[in-house]
Amino acid sequence: MKKKRKQDHIVTATIQTVDEVDYLLMTELHIWFVLSGYLEIVRNGSNILMRTGDIFVLNKGDLVRVVNSEENATLKVAFVSNEYQVELPPFQLNIPLAMVYKKEGYAHIKNCMASLYVEMSYPADGSDYMIEGYAKRLIGLLLRYLQTVDEKEQIHAASDKIQEVVSYINMNYAEKLSLDEIADKFYSSKFYLAHSFKNQLGITIGNYIKEVRLFHSYRMLESTTEKIVTIALSNGFPNVRAFNEAFKLSYKLTPAEFREERKRGAAKKRTDSPLSQDVMALLAPYMPPGEIVAQVPMNPDRIEAQIDMQVTISRYAKGNDVLKVKGDLRDSRLLEVRQRLGVKWVAVNRIVKIMDVKVQEGKLVCSFRELDRILQQIISAGMLPYLQIQFIDYDDWQEMGYPDKGSFQAVFKELHHHLQQNYYTSNDWMYEFRCFYEFTDGGELCLPVVEAISIFEDYKNIVIHFPVLPEGAVTLDSDCLNAIYCIDDMTYMRKISLEDARSHLFDQAYIQIISENKNMKVLSHALTRMLAFEKDDYLQTYSDLAQANASIWQYMSLTNQFESMNHFYTPLSLDSAKLFEYFPDELASKLSLCTPDGRYKDNWYAKEFVMRLFEEVVYRNDACIVTKRGDNYRILAVYPEEELILFMNQKSKEESEIAWKKAKSPYIHIKLDMQNLEGTYRLIQQELTPELVDQRSDISDLRKCKKLSLDDIAYWNGVNRPARRIETLTIKESHTLEFEVPIFGIIMIDLEKTNI
Repeated sequence: MKKKRKQDHIVTATIQTVDEVDYLLMTELHIWFVLSGYLEIVRNGSNILMRTGDIFVLNKGDLVRVVNSEENATLKVAFVSNEYQVELPPFQLNIPLAMVYKKEGYAHIKNCMASLYVEMSYPADGSDYMIEGYAKRLIGLLLRYLQTVDEKEQIHAASDKIQEVVSYINMNYAEKLSLDEIADKFYSSKFYLAHSFKNQLGITIGNYIKEVRLFHSYRMLESTTEKIVTIALSNGFPNVRAFNEAFKLSYKLTPAEFREERKRGAAKKRTDSPLSQDVMALLAPYMPPGEIVAQVPMNPDRIEAQIDMQVTISRYAKGNDVLKVKGDLRDSRLLEVRQRLGVKWVAVNRIVKIMDVKVQEGKLVCSFRELDRILQQIISAGMLPYLQIQFIDYDDWQEMGYPDKGSFQAVFKELHHHLQQNYYTSNDWMYEFRCFYEFTDGGELCLPVVEAISIFEDYKNIVIHFPVLPEGAVTLDSDCLNAIYCIDDMTYMRKISLEDARSHLFDQAYIQIISENKNMKVLSHALTRMLAFEKDDYLQTYSDLAQANASIWQYMSLTNQFESMNHFYTPLSLDSAKLFEYFPDELASKLSLCTPDGRYKDNWYAKEFVMRLFEEVVYRNDACIVTKRGDNYRILAVYPEEELILFMNQKSKEESEIAWKKAKSPYIHIKLDMQNLEGTYRLIQQELTPELVDQRSDISDLRKCKKLSLDDIAYWNGVNRPARRIETLTIKESHTLEFEVPIFGIIMIDLEKTNI
């Protein structure tokens, strides 16, 4: 005989579509778990974005607003009563729990929430005890993995006085309240109080009072049979009409209509209708193994494709990277970069500083010894110099005490003559001129650098920088009379006539773009996002991996937009060198391939993966690309980070906000049905994943060392590399390749045909 189920539990667990609401006062401890879509909430004045898989805790007394919500499925657990005599403290959480944030606690909490929902929705023998156990376990997990704060010290965005006003309204909402009365009680000007309240909490006092009254009225409509007039008056509304108008404005129904729909059970249908037809499928990726109904499939976001492996759909043209080096050039490292990463160009900048310029008997004397050493190293490594003559060179010139512009031109004439006399390959090098001052708010053209262009105009590879490509520029494979190259802030290079380029340099439109500092603002935004990782004890562990993932995703996104990636000349930082002069040092360090002492970062391997792809493409999207050469194949897949498209595509703020909020599951499941494949293959899979980062315990202590020995660096590079596994496949006509890519993850797969 089945035990009769208790009707009341200390928790509720429901899956809902959370709609946009102005403000809610949390009267109970809530845990929200986003299963699909996203939520953006404002809690106590702080903005929090919850993407798929994120968990957030809302304390009793929190003031919450939900804004910009899409169709979402959110598992909400609320503690409706407390069996313990001691009130639970507020929990401190400023960003959502996620797969890489407080991951130990996250794993336990998500499993517990999912199991709690299953027991409450599909009761069986013993469910009452299971529900009670899961509820108490959840409380224990919160206490174990989250910090608590004294209720008096609970962090709010509001000042002490505004918090006192909020507490007063929460306790006296049923009384007649007015701004004048509240201002008198708290010894404040009503205008100052109204402004402070709105400024700190984002809602007027009047609207806050209305929201609190509506919240309690809603609860009474749900849980009591009191008359509507009684509910209205007992919650501070002056009459039924005012109650009806306010309720309908917030909930789209009058109180009577709302209660009637509750009776018919339509409210549950309204809650569940936008969700997946099988809510259990939403929970499947988060349930502990073996604790979900067997027939419910795992259903994370998927990429599925059927591919004819013999059909080439496009060509993959690798970009031209320009290596930037901060410290001394090392022959062995240059050779390694050339051989493993395929880099052809090496930047040479701050040329005036490298040259030893002196005045002897009233004449300028230039020594090219140090410059020659650098150029010889580059050439010996089988690479080509990419000389950058910039506004910073003229600044350096002035700092040396040579303000005369004519002398500045004379130095570069000497350089031109020296290159012609000593380097027969100098005509094949690149000579880039960055003529705009990029540090000042006003924007300005550095005329001495503009005038230096004419000194080198007989070279075939002259490049002039513009913030955006000028009108009249054509693709590199087009004909253009008296052509040079122009390059924009996105490093996209095109052809333009020398005359047109010179004319455009004086166009005020480009000065205006420079003066708005758009490129610096984008960099500041990117740096802010990266620093969010560095400031967190958990996320900082994965910061290198996150950047490596982003670099591949950006590159693959660009290849989908531009067939000719070889039209891009992208700066590549080897050892924390600035990509451009206006780059923040901190951002340059995070984007570099190696640390200054020679340790490989995940960025190195990401670049290596990209450069190893074959030219023939048989399948591609923004997260996965399959390439071939003969009977051999290389596959690269990354966890897609849509929000980073802002950096590459220069979208508007509104578009970028939408892109940033597109949500994915913690894992992307990739299934490739490969047709027309025959023979014996070696499958070599390399991975960079959060799990791999966690396993690098052997080098955790080395991270704290400021200086490492050569042996330590060699050991680091031996351990800090992609995981690798090899297996042999015998394929007849087709093969299905399935794998999962976790958040921040990178997967590289080689299919090498053997002669066995």
